[in-house]
Amino acid sequence: MRGTKPAMRLGAALCAMMIMVAGCDTTDQPQPSETENALPARVQPGALVAGGSTVVAEFVHNKWIYLPAASVVNAPSTFQTVDVSATGEVAATTPGNGDTLTGGSSGSALWLYQRGWRPVVIQGDANVQVHAFAPDGSLYAATDDGQLAGLWKRTNKGWTQVPGTAQMGYITSILWSPKGTLTVVSIPDNGATTIWQQIGQKWIALGGENAPFAGDTLTIQWSPSGQLTVGSSGHGAFAYENGKWTPAGGVPTPISDVQQIGWSPEGNLYVAGHTSGSTGLWELSGGHWHEVNGLGQAVGHDKIREFGWSPQGVLTVSDGTACQLFQLQGGRWVCIWNKTKASDPDALPPYFAWSPQGTLVCDGGDLGGLWQENANDSWTLIGGNQSPFRGQRNVSFTWAPADSTMS
Repeated sequence: MRGTKPAMRLGAALCAMMIMVAGCDTTDQPQPSETENALPARVQPGALVAGGSTVVAEFVHNKWIYLPAASVVNAPSTFQTVDVSATGEVAATTPGNGDTLTGGSSGSALWLYQRGWRPVVIQGDANVQVHAFAPDGSLYAATDDGQLAGLWKRTNKGWTQVPGTAQMGYITSILWSPKGTLTVVSIPDNGATTIWQQIGQKWIALGGENAPFAGDTLTIQWSPSGQLTVGSSGHGAFAYENGKWTPAGGVPTPISDVQQIGWSPEGNLYVAGHTSGSTGLWELSGGHWHEVNGLGQAVGHDKIREFGWSPQGVLTVSDGTACQLFQLQGGRWVCIWNKTKASDPDALPPYFAWSPQGTLVCDGGDLGGLWQENANDSWTLIGGNQSPFRGQRNVSFTWAPADSTMS
């Protein structure tokens, strides 16, 4: 570009001379819009938003629109997760390098898209990754390096520590109950995994070192009736009732490492996992646990990456052994995704979710990309060969709320 500057200056001089002689009229020439090259402020309501190894993009009007960096200084890569607030604001995480942020952003692990990517820095600490958007779009976060205690909330005045959270220790997750109760999972100084809930202006510890899962990693869910339920990495699933933790459903789970909890449309509790101590997909009904079985191919007897129900109520499973997707249709397991298989190099079972319109989408497993199921049971790479995620594994994806407000 440096070689073009003299020519540009010469052109400007000639135009100035023409103005003096006969005028240099540009009023009839096409003029670029003021917003033609402007970066989008937020994603479109209802848009599919995805993050891969190099980019984050939204899929709107059958094309991918990039959410680019504002400068080469703030240019994150290797996106791990992406999520969208109720107002359409996008947050993404990257691994970070654990270094102190200096003059730029390479040490940050949490990024916000605000007409370009901005690193999150709380009180000078850039090692931030654990975060969550509140139902009203507020952002809460905690640092990962243990140097800055407590839970923090972004306000108009900057980041403010939430009162009463300094003693929580290392915060691992931030959630809200269906009724809007702020819930935090942390590991305090005593090393016992603890669940906290904000009741009014006070924080109540549910369990602590006396809880049956005190040394475990937890998965948090709420039942259809609103009961707090956890899956633990070593002691099964538990529900909080009348101030005590008891086995979920009143019966100890058949697997110790519960990594997913769900309820069928009929209200029956299901649990599964994908480690050696967590084989099978199990249903609690009639006061007893039953392994979920179906005719045809053996599914669900080993590692389960994910399970869920379609909008029509059909049980869908990502089987970690076959590395394929199956649905239980009429009592028989039917393979609905067979583009990958266990014999593939670096085989990986796909992750899936349904769009707000009911379309099944998956990350392609070891094939990579983002795929959607068609009405004829075939699959299409979203965006086709122009997809920025083609061939990329572990693409994180979600949908912006349909009623998110643009600003």
